[in-house]
Amino acid sequence: MIAALMCGGRGTRMNTVIETEKPLLKLKGMTMVERVLRALVGFRQFEKIVAISSLNTPETTVFLRNHYYFSSGLIDVVVTNGISYSKDLSIVVHEFEPSRVFVVSADLPLLNPKIVQDISIRCMPNFPCVSIVLEKLFVERIGLEPSITIVIGNKEYSHSGITILDPSQVNHDGILEEHYIVINKKELAVNVNSTRELEMAEAMLEERN
Repeated sequence: MIAALMCGGRGTRMNTVIETEKPLLKLKGMTMVERVLRALVGFRQFEKIVAISSLNTPETTVFLRNHYYFSSGLIDVVVTNGISYSKDLSIVVHEFEPSRVFVVSADLPLLNPKIVQDISIRCMPNFPCVSIVLEKLFVERIGLEPSITIVIGNKEYSHSGITILDPSQVNHDGILEEHYIVINKKELAVNVNSTRELEMAEAMLEERN
């Protein structure tokens, strides 16, 4: 399985309050993109880890290519046109076909190797597409407002920003059948798209120490 770290978005929801590209926002002295990479590298089971930057995030591209993980061969860096998240992801998924792809956003700075391992174990290889979700009520109870919600059965869920794809199982319409796994963990709930979520992420890091 290959890990694809998506870090090429414009971060439009935070552009009015930050002076740097969102993946380079720092929490306790470490950038968000580096924190997610540390979780992926720490898992030690990926065939390859690819950071997907774009023309929207040139400073992030420079940061990644100057990082120890890149110079030591632990990660690759791919730069896309950054037209949209879905197009960037499609390019990457098809490039690495037939490998399964663990897709994660750089917005999850609290991710850690143990959670990556838990997700990898629970995502059965026969599923073409598995998205990790949290119960909406769980997210709200820790003081967050879910940005993307879906309805499964009669309950609402919040998307974590992590999806495992198997491009070899795309059907004749070019669609992957999506399955969902519920993992209610604070580390997956804090998807940093606002200053409020950034503050919560910093507070949770404080609690760990």
